[in-house]
Amino acid sequence: MSRADEYFGKYRIVNVVNVGQTSALFQGYDSDTRQFVGIKTLQNRFARDRTQLSFLKWEYEVAKTLNHERIIKIYEFSWDKQLPYLVMEWFPEPNVKTLLNGGYDNYAYLVPQIFREMTESLGYLHSQKWVHRDVKPDNFLFGEGKGLKMIDFALTKKAKKGFAAMLGFRSKAQGTASYIAPEQILSKSIDPRSDVYSLGCAFFELLSGRPPYTANSVQELLQKHVSAQIPSITARNHNVTPEMANLIYAMLAKKSDYRPKNCTELYKHIISVRIFKKTPTRENSGGM
Repeated sequence: MSRADEYFGKYRIVNVVNVGQTSALFQGYDSDTRQFVGIKTLQNRFARDRTQLSFLKWEYEVAKTLNHERIIKIYEFSWDKQLPYLVMEWFPEPNVKTLLNGGYDNYAYLVPQIFREMTESLGYLHSQKWVHRDVKPDNFLFGEGKGLKMIDFALTKKAKKGFAAMLGFRSKAQGTASYIAPEQILSKSIDPRSDVYSLGCAFFELLSGRPPYTANSVQELLQKHVSAQIPSITARNHNVTPEMANLIYAMLAKKSDYRPKNCTELYKHIISVRIFKKTPTRENSGGM
């Protein structure tokens, strides 16, 4: 799917950034504002797929309510040449999963900043009464010197208010298998503590190089989230402090009652806890 030197609406396509299974991301240019933008559209064969179309529309509906430096801005939802598209802030940085794939030694010194800014972005989302439901390294863009932006609101749901908030909301199991909370798997009540669990899985992976649970099948992996013993992060990274290990253990609690209630509360811990016994530097990761 190549549209270089073509247009989506008034936006000239400059580059193809990424082509996924269902969607594609382009760098565009807005001649009115003289700024680059990101343009996300569906692949042609999915342009009339009701599920994928609803996800794209919903991303816009959620994002237009948000205004925070740690969350990608989405400006517009429209159609061109029978293709739906989103216009968003141009932030040409890799996602955190890409950092992970580059190896622990290459990013260890950035972990404290990444942890703070991931938690900060979700804390704002929770303060606006939303639950992301697909927290994972892939959904955070990060650039050294540029900071972090949270992306992808296709599964995001509004949290309930008042008495209903105590019950959360029920939904079918949606999310990513390596990071999904037990209550999401079991289609039980969902609230910000589900995002706390998923963030705990991401923290664990950033500190150890792999998620807390791995398996030979998706079903086995999901069952581990529900019932397997919580692994020790200090067994996989000896440089992690006991206080950070205890915080991750609480984030990964099987029962949501034992986790921090949201990422606003979690942020207070993250900015005060010491993550590493020996602080990694660009030159020295401090080892695992």
